[in-house]
Amino acid sequence: MRAIFQTMNKRIFFLAIFFAFSTLLAQKQHPKDYFGSPLDIPLVYAGNFCELRPNHFHGGLDIKTQNKQGYNVYATAEGYISCIRTSSYGYGKVLYITHPNGYTTVYAHLQKFAPSIEKYVKERQYLLEKYEVELEPKPEDFPVKKGDLIALSGNTGGSAGPHLHYEIRDTATGNAYNPLLFGYPNEDDVAPLVYKVVAYPLEESSAIEGKQVPKELILAKDKASYTTAKIQAQGKIGIGIQAIDKMTGTYNTYGVYKVTMSVNGKINFSYTFDELVNGEDPYLNTFIDYPLYVQKGTRVQLLYKKPYNKLSIYSQADKEGVIEIEEGLTYWITVEVEDFNHNTAIITIPIEGKKEVITQKFPEKEGTPLVASRDNMYKTDQATVFFPENTFFADTYIQVAQIGDTLSIKAPVQPLQKQYNIVFTPTQYTESELPYVCIASVKGKGKKYYQSTYRRDNILSGRVKTFGKFVLTTDKQAPTLKALNFSKEKNNVANLEQLKVSVKDDFSGIGKYSATINGKWILMEYEHKENLLFFTLSDKYFTTDEEYIFELTVTDKVGNESVLSIPLVYKPESQEKKN
Repeated sequence: MRAIFQTMNKRIFFLAIFFAFSTLLAQKQHPKDYFGSPLDIPLVYAGNFCELRPNHFHGGLDIKTQNKQGYNVYATAEGYISCIRTSSYGYGKVLYITHPNGYTTVYAHLQKFAPSIEKYVKERQYLLEKYEVELEPKPEDFPVKKGDLIALSGNTGGSAGPHLHYEIRDTATGNAYNPLLFGYPNEDDVAPLVYKVVAYPLEESSAIEGKQVPKELILAKDKASYTTAKIQAQGKIGIGIQAIDKMTGTYNTYGVYKVTMSVNGKINFSYTFDELVNGEDPYLNTFIDYPLYVQKGTRVQLLYKKPYNKLSIYSQADKEGVIEIEEGLTYWITVEVEDFNHNTAIITIPIEGKKEVITQKFPEKEGTPLVASRDNMYKTDQATVFFPENTFFADTYIQVAQIGDTLSIKAPVQPLQKQYNIVFTPTQYTESELPYVCIASVKGKGKKYYQSTYRRDNILSGRVKTFGKFVLTTDKQAPTLKALNFSKEKNNVANLEQLKVSVKDDFSGIGKYSATINGKWILMEYEHKENLLFFTLSDKYFTTDEEYIFELTVTDKVGNESVLSIPLVYKPESQEKKN
């Protein structure tokens, strides 16, 4: 019998070794010297990996380009260009390079592509007669070597200033990795800064200082060490922090890299931003105190995991980070906040377990119960509200009412996983008015904001991701167009590089646009941050003996249309002098 147990123990030992080794092999090993620099200027960062952004984690590094556009952008390793996108929003002009080692690099907000790539893209834009395209070249179309010029840096799309957004992804899964894991420079000897510590009661028997409301703790600082005033608590509670990072030599702020919380010396919660799993962005709003973010714009990171938080960033979450406070015991909570270089800020939170009379309870739940895992529909006299299954992360309460011409949708402040539908069947508008009717949300003191509206016959619908008040309104004002560097009087374009047109709309915004020269479609790019449409004249061959008509049609999102038509001539300066 003893021999049998010895044999079993040996097998268990070898199995343990085998699985440990297999797990080690399965973990992605990040090469430190494979990828080069995408720019030939020093790499200084405006934003880091997994920084908290509205509704998403930042997927890479924002590399500063000295507040200028037009720097050479290089392939950081050999491979081939596998995807090219052009958009007025989001990543703007972006390239994806697939590498033979299983990674894909991403280069976004580009001004323009390298000449051969630019030619390829424009040919297809003219073929499709649209600016926004998504192209997937064949591997043999654009092979690249490390250091090959692929683009010029820019400010296109949703960029708030000139920079290069750079990512490294797993080709098979689309998961993004922290580029600093690959050996990119990161000069930093500054510890993260902590601005807030908040304690949260989490169940009906929980309280902090006798109240069932979040409590911001008084915070004292000594260099990189922080201490809160002692609090008294009972039941299950959670902790949240507002923290940012700084780097040597810059004024920018960044997201923190790693947070570890210990209770009486034992680690019970930790997360690290090494990898962002594809598709997990919607869970960012479960990672923060979302009501506080909505009310004050402050992002407090929760050091406990809600049941519907499916983020994969957690390396250790004992009891999901929830701290159980017992009567008569003292707890020392330690939170370590690290940056990538392991500069660390330490927070100490003393808690005394004490049961008290609860003087302020959780807010009463108002409205009708809503089950998140199924479809939910509500009707009023003039509207229908439809929440598809899993619109909400968890069961909640909802109030839907029609107050005069206003549709009111109320619920506890919470994030949503996806949009829901509101549908109006208006009866107060004439047939001639209906084409100008749209849905608007009402904020503050009655100010209306356009909501994307779809019209089918006399039924108007919209998809929204916020609660509040919604009404029908009309928009009869067409966009305003103004030629900036040419006119009917100054229409010689021989010395111009671009035709620039200012385009503005006072309510619904620009919906679509199209431009032609002598009836043939031309490519205009829309820079929404500057309310600018522009055409690059080198796209078209001009002659001196022909007259041209430039015509631009712009439609807002309701359907109001404006047309700008200007005759053009092409007379180089030398010919004008002869004349």
